[in-house]
Amino acid sequence: MHLKDDARQLLDRMDRQAMSGTAYDTAWVVRVLSNNGCSGPAYPSALDWLRRAQYPNGSWGGRIAYYHDLIISTLAAIVALAERGDRSRDREAIRRGEQYIHQHIHFLHYDSSETVGFELILPTLLEEARCLNLDLPYHVCEKYKAIRAVKLRLIPEQLIYSRGVTSTHSLEFMGNDLDIDRADELQEENGSLGNSSSATAYFLNRCGDNPSARRYLRDILMDNGGTAMPAHPIEIFNKGWVLYNLALAGLLDDLAAHAKPHLDALYAAWDDESGVGFSETYSVPDLDDTALVFKLLYQSRYDVNPEVFTSYERESHFMCYPYERNPSIGAHIHLLDALRVCPSYGRRTAMMEKALQFCRSRLRVAHWFDKWHVSPYYTLSHAIIAAIGHDNELAREMLHCLIAAQRQDGSWGYFGPSSEETAYCLQALALYHREVAALRPAIFHHAAQYLYERYHLQIYPALWIEKCLYTPQHIVRSAIISALSLYESIGSN
Repeated sequence: MHLKDDARQLLDRMDRQAMSGTAYDTAWVVRVLSNNGCSGPAYPSALDWLRRAQYPNGSWGGRIAYYHDLIISTLAAIVALAERGDRSRDREAIRRGEQYIHQHIHFLHYDSSETVGFELILPTLLEEARCLNLDLPYHVCEKYKAIRAVKLRLIPEQLIYSRGVTSTHSLEFMGNDLDIDRADELQEENGSLGNSSSATAYFLNRCGDNPSARRYLRDILMDNGGTAMPAHPIEIFNKGWVLYNLALAGLLDDLAAHAKPHLDALYAAWDDESGVGFSETYSVPDLDDTALVFKLLYQSRYDVNPEVFTSYERESHFMCYPYERNPSIGAHIHLLDALRVCPSYGRRTAMMEKALQFCRSRLRVAHWFDKWHVSPYYTLSHAIIAAIGHDNELAREMLHCLIAAQRQDGSWGYFGPSSEETAYCLQALALYHREVAALRPAIFHHAAQYLYERYHLQIYPALWIEKCLYTPQHIVRSAIISALSLYESIGSN
């Protein structure tokens, strides 16, 4: 096993598509009509895939029991089959989907967080299902209509038809209320609505036809084996996280020539006032990607200014996106990590203390789940890394929680053992061991052995949160390479 060679190969192929396809987004694409005047679906291969993707229990979605994902994916799938499928052929699949929703919709409170736009989209899909005479628990609609109203009150009415807010990414929530004439203002240069397959498919069905939107969906399906993904492109998100993971292990030092084109691309996308979003083709910047990219660029001696973070600062916390209902603890953690590298910045101490106070409040209630990832080990591990050297006592407290959660086979995993979560934990443990205090070697050995044994499988459950759960394969792969490289560096010291 040659980890450095694998890191180099990952950097060289990083511009390729690297997000898993999802049933939710594919279901919306299934609903797009052909533009040749017939009433059939424009993408019959997507319909075939959706039929094959149903689980034996009647659901669609990821493989873990995350109910927001499974409910919204199953609901979108049965609406698509009822609207664009063959009623006689798909009757049994629809019935099993209806049954799954009846039996599991009351489990939503078990999840740590909603999926993106859930409170906006669920009422709309339920109303569409009602019009198709599907047998569903419609009483839950009233609860989510109230939550949706709260969310929409946060957004100034004049911005609903603006690319500058995240609601465009979930535009399908508009249902029959979309103003087609104003919706054209929401389309990005790449033809998408918010770089979202589902929002673009919804828009295409509502506007009759739009060649650039149709091209956007066609290219996604061609690049991804006939399935749609939650967001595309995601090149800044992808490059930022891969480089972050490899940098933690010091791998970029020897791979500078392979990393530089990606760093140059991140710098070209950088805006001094707002930072970056997950893609150059998406109009909304965010704190999480901005913090990650800032750290990479600053450490690589690009001209970036930490003043960019003031645009995300609020009285008691930092926002990740404008008009969000719930702040992201992960964004605060990555902000802390970014501010660590610029000690001469005048507002650094005050900003770090505000971010730390927000994180400490979550630690007191043992709420270490982020809105972008279903695993608490993702959050805990990154928090430990960010706290090292600034608040070692907080890092030590979190480390004890992490060590206590290690499974007998050496892995970590909230829903079951996983290489991704084990990699995050091994990264944090190795860096704490190297920079703060020595830990028992057995902790590392067992974790590393678990990763070595599964290194070549490269099958990762969907743990990242979008409108449904998804896997960013390059990012997960880079975390595993990084963790094992850190482990091997400990052994050589």
